Amino acid sequence: MLPLLLLSLFVSTSTVSAYSYGDPGKEAFAEAYKQFEEQLDAKDYALAKETLAAYDKEFKLYFPEAKAKIDTALEQEDAEAAKQAYRVALRQNIERRLHFAEEQFEDFGQAKLLLAKARGTYDVLAPYVKESKDAQTSDDVYTAFDESLKALGNPGLFGVGKKASDEESFKENITMIEDTLTPLFVLPGEEKTGVFTEEDSFLGQTFGTDAIWKLIALGLVIVLIVIVVIGQWKKKRRS
Repeated sequence: MLPLLLLSLFVSTSTVSAYSYGDPGKEAFAEAYKQFEEQLDAKDYALAKETLAAYDKEFKLYFPEAKAKIDTALEQEDAEAAKQAYRVALRQNIERRLHFAEEQFEDFGQAKLLLAKARGTYDVLAPYVKESKDAQTSDDVYTAFDESLKALGNPGLFGVGKKASDEESFKENITMIEDTLTPLFVLPGEEKTGVFTEEDSFLGQTFGTDAIWKLIALGLVIVLIVIVVIGQWKKKRRS
């Protein structure tokens, strides 16, 4: 009787914790933005640089474009541009966490942790979403996070408390999150073209968009057709 009671208690606790965001959801790199903003509002650029330096590895590895913009803004003592670029890094961090959560979808524990990290980062950006859009938009993003978590399901314990996962729902919700945030957080000076400028484009199409990949695909199809035609022509000549 006692073993069954302990098993029931464990499963119950596991189920509750699976649907909550605790300390693991805190993203130090994102939390540091709050200090960074306060320091810039106080015109303390030296201290803001120190705060940024503490996460130099993360910036250089994952957000080099944002880091370059922040460094330039700090040198020019342009507080608003520095904050704007840092917020872009936060948005990119959400995308990064969601991308790996999707890749690790079958690994419940890892996907849940990555999703929590993404949500923890969004907690820092939420006030700016409300400011630039409205409270409803921010609420919708939070709802998408909640639905993404539900879509992970729950493996339960020895099958007890198991809930089925829904990968399609997960993808739909994280796509909604990314589509909502991407146009709201762009690098200074690139508001019209997003992350990349016209100099980063090829034949007028910005890298990273669907258009450039469609152009590449079209080129490959044309090359394939030419190869087939040449092959048929050579075959006819031999015959």
